[in-house]
Amino acid sequence: MPEPCLVSCNAMLDGFCKNGDMGSAVSFFESMPVRDVYSWTTIINGYSKRGCYDTAIRFFQRCLRDCSVKANEATFVSVLSACAHSVTFGKQIHGYIIKNENQITPFIGTSLIYLYGKTGHLDYATKVFESMLKKETCTWNAMICALSSHGKDKKILEMFDKMKIEGYHPNEVTFVGILAASSNCNLINLGLELFYSMLPQFGVVPKMEHYGCVVDLLGRSGFLAEAKDFISRMPFEADASVLGALLGACKLHGDIDLGNEVAKRLLEVDPQQCGQYIVLSSLYADVENWGHAAFLRNVMVGVGVHKPPGYSVVNSM
Repeated sequence: MPEPCLVSCNAMLDGFCKNGDMGSAVSFFESMPVRDVYSWTTIINGYSKRGCYDTAIRFFQRCLRDCSVKANEATFVSVLSACAHSVTFGKQIHGYIIKNENQITPFIGTSLIYLYGKTGHLDYATKVFESMLKKETCTWNAMICALSSHGKDKKILEMFDKMKIEGYHPNEVTFVGILAASSNCNLINLGLELFYSMLPQFGVVPKMEHYGCVVDLLGRSGFLAEAKDFISRMPFEADASVLGALLGACKLHGDIDLGNEVAKRLLEVDPQQCGQYIVLSSLYADVENWGHAAFLRNVMVGVGVHKPPGYSVVNSM
């Protein structure tokens, strides 16, 4: 029986990895008579996506030692996604790329920015971003995400303006970042202007996340009635994240009546979500409504919701 060709082997390896069967994947990988860069990238990416980051990194190190294979853009992107828990190794890979590659490609640069942003190294993320000769929309999104992780909301809005000036087209991910930044800065008019410009100006259809950002924007600033009305005009039913944003605003501003109304809808939409019970019980505690607090405890028991360790609906009051 003839040996299967490399293309067929890679297809089988990819199938094992996509199905999450890494035991079969690694056994098959080790039995392959010949491997190319796609083989190595597939096994590295498979382990990275399954959360086996150390194993992914070890396979990348083996790949570099294999003189017959040269890592490519996809290989670097795959291993960098495994370095969020090991920024030291991520820096080493960054150094290797600088030494051995002609330039940092848009997708490698984007991966580096995400890595540094997630691990608290905003200065490194900024240096990568500024050094890149070519960028993509995802690169700008990565930088916006890094700035968001460090609370640099005003910088995010500046980044958005710069992005448009340089001719890049924002997408739905971009708008989640800038709407959240507008909310954090209490820039209501700007946030609403951005939201209502999404479809006509940029062709981006608002999704649940964007509506949630606007509800948070309005609610955080005390416009609870407006936030409620905004939800009522949504083109689809609000999910727990949108309703939760309004409930959080009710807690912030002490609106017990609207809080009760929103909580009732929340319990219908997602009765198993523990967080909403915690917010609502805290709202009851603020106004010393012990009767509703007791009822809430019974509801939690009835639907089988478990409180997080160390948290007590009574003690928190």
